[in-house]
Amino acid sequence: MGSTMIPFTSDSCDGGYFHIASLNPNMGEWSVSVKILNCWSVSRGSGRELNMILGDEHFTQIQAVVRDELIDNYLSRLIIDEWVSIKNFDVSRVNSILRPVPHRFKIVFRSDTLVQSINMCSSRTYFNLTEFVSILSGIVNPNICVDVVGKIVNVRELVFVPSVEHSQGGYFELYFGLRDTECIHLECRLTGDLAVEFYDLWKHRSRNTVICIIKFVKLELSQEHKWRCTNVTGSTRIMLNPDLSITDEMLCWNPENDQVPIITRKENAME
Repeated sequence: MGSTMIPFTSDSCDGGYFHIASLNPNMGEWSVSVKILNCWSVSRGSGRELNMILGDEHFTQIQAVVRDELIDNYLSRLIIDEWVSIKNFDVSRVNSILRPVPHRFKIVFRSDTLVQSINMCSSRTYFNLTEFVSILSGIVNPNICVDVVGKIVNVRELVFVPSVEHSQGGYFELYFGLRDTECIHLECRLTGDLAVEFYDLWKHRSRNTVICIIKFVKLELSQEHKWRCTNVTGSTRIMLNPDLSITDEMLCWNPENDQVPIITRKENAME
């Protein structure tokens, strides 16, 4: 028996472009108008794979994948924060346990996939902001990445953790906290290059109160069996005091005269 086609209404398509929410493997002739929200490369055996997060005008997001042999054909046209139209692609189920966005399916580029830049005057921001109370209570699905925002507190030392499993003999690690407007504290753990990037941004901050947005983080249980957020190599992004309304709101709530923690750089330290 053939698969059942999902019926489409006028709400499923705008100007010839399908809504991301309607994408599924039951059809083959798709076209979407999307903003490239994130882009990173992942090693796959002897090759690599280009991953993206795309968002449409309805704030729905989806993962997209470009296989190794096709990357050079598309890389110059896939620019973060740019809007593009994409036609002629496959849609398949996300098989990995951890999904960067809630969508169950992903876009897979083909050799005949068409990508064109389009003009879109849109200031839309794409955040999947999750309440700290929901994270700490364990009701948030840990297999789907989330975005978090809060005031940075309790920044610890940046440490280098020796490990024989890493090609460079170890990795950098940094712990700090985020506090929301309900005064709920969420622990954050960053590793690798992102830990160093965060440290440098924090060290050179221009004001005492720093609001941080972390996009595409995964949730994990600490040794104390408390939920915290941590980065996913390549995909997680950090923003300190971004020029957004949510930053202004939190800065008004968090006074500028907060105490600034003293931090130092430290290497060859174990957790």
